[in-house]
Amino acid sequence: MSYNGCCFFAYNNSEIDYVKLAMLAALYVKKHMKNNNTCLITTEGDFKWLQEQNQALADKAFDEVVITNDKHADNVRVHYDSPWTTFNSHFQNSNKHLINKYSPFDKTLLLDIDYIIRNDNLDYLFEQDSVNVGMYDSAQDLRGELPHLYEQYLNPVGIPMWWSTVVYFDRSETSDMFFDIWAHCQQEYSFYKFLYNMPGNMYRTDFCVSIAAHIMHGMTSDGTLLHRIIDGPMQYMDQKDDIVEVTSATDWTFLANDRKEAWKDILTRNYRQNLHVMNKRAIERQYSKLLGEVT
Repeated sequence: MSYNGCCFFAYNNSEIDYVKLAMLAALYVKKHMKNNNTCLITTEGDFKWLQEQNQALADKAFDEVVITNDKHADNVRVHYDSPWTTFNSHFQNSNKHLINKYSPFDKTLLLDIDYIIRNDNLDYLFEQDSVNVGMYDSAQDLRGELPHLYEQYLNPVGIPMWWSTVVYFDRSETSDMFFDIWAHCQQEYSFYKFLYNMPGNMYRTDFCVSIAAHIMHGMTSDGTLLHRIIDGPMQYMDQKDDIVEVTSATDWTFLANDRKEAWKDILTRNYRQNLHVMNKRAIERQYSKLLGEVT
């Protein structure tokens, strides 16, 4: 019998308690999915910090813990909390391509710590032997709008974006090839940044998996080696949005910000949808309520 489950990378910094957020995300997996074994990938110090906060809950959230000592490139990210507040933090994601080595599972769903599972739609991935690697290749915000153009393509006339927020993979030659290309893109990121004219200075795993998809599909956008997750487009809450109310584990109300008129927000309700909650400060403000819905 296959041993399947979900993995989370989490490395704390001075601004964000990533392991605490990972614990919440893992508990939502356990509540809503059938393939709900979970694995935390972190440092020894960060895991000890989590245990000191609530060891019983940490034990409930994670079936496996993998301790790493990888070196991470200096990768500063600007975070928003509303359109008017920003803060910088060091984002450690240089080893995300190593998940196929770290995962203890036969079939793995790699989730970002701010991707909250609120239904069982992604369980289908584990049941399809024909799916070797699966990701989202489109996204949609709380208003039902597409993201900025640079979140749809690597540049305005470039290749389409695939999202590393959710990555499913099995133990196959196809998945090995995918992660080998991802690792190569990570190691030669400066070259590929120039080749694909990618914006910004921050290392982005989304760009790496997009390039890997482009290469594996014969430098086209129409290949089928990689699976486009059918529970799509990926729903996301922008960093400039906020959580207003948590009615239940699956029923949340938000203030969704207008990108064109930053002073304007509208109330939106999101029910039983898996959601990339990009404003981590918003999760922290609602943490006790969110946690109470799954414990």
